Amino acid sequence: MLKGFFVSPMYNRSKKERCSMKVLLIEDNATLGGFLTDILTLKNYTVEWLKDGIDVVYYFDNSRYDIVLVDWMLPSVSGIEIIRQLRDARIQVPIIMLTAKSETSDKVEGLLTGADDYLTKPFEMEELEARMLAVIKRYQLIDHNEKVKGSVTFNFNRHSFSIHGTEINLTHKEYTLLELLFLNHIVTREMILGTVWSTEQIVGDNNIDALVRLLKKKLKQYEAGLEIKSIRNIGYKLEDMR
Repeated sequence: MLKGFFVSPMYNRSKKERCSMKVLLIEDNATLGGFLTDILTLKNYTVEWLKDGIDVVYYFDNSRYDIVLVDWMLPSVSGIEIIRQLRDARIQVPIIMLTAKSETSDKVEGLLTGADDYLTKPFEMEELEARMLAVIKRYQLIDHNEKVKGSVTFNFNRHSFSIHGTEINLTHKEYTLLELLFLNHIVTREMILGTVWSTEQIVGDNNIDALVRLLKKKLKQYEAGLEIKSIRNIGYKLEDMR
């Protein structure tokens, strides 16, 4: 067992009581990272372990995580910067910092940057799991039917975009494209073709460009605080311009 980290005999519950959640662990210490991965896997968590947090936002393009556990001191980008990137990208996921930095000022910085909790090393695994379940539960109690970017609110249940309660008037294609941009960090031209148009339709780059121009014009008209940015040879992304 890793020195300084404890597993209580009460920690090993029956299989029926175990959780089934996906954890993104960002920890460069091989011993600690391996230990946490093994213990959480035994608890029936699915763990994806990164030893560096470079381009962490892109992991959320194709995967869903129930919680992020991130170390402060990492080789290329700090845990604080990782949290800042996730929150700037409006990624609403529970985040717990795991760090040896125990000063009150450090804790305050971590929490103000966007961490939901802060656990100082060494810690007991039983406490870590309790904190994980607590912050995940808090997120589950929040109304996740809405997502906000710029001045625009996307309501999943009503399938609508609105600004200060006033619904934006969109065509079906404009709505579908805006939904794609809201739910993905980057949208490729192939994603637009496959989602906005049916496979029977003959569609070219000109059709995509025209639709993007129309949506840009409408966002500007409504003063949405959003801009569709072109990414050369890839596609588009939605940026908050406020």
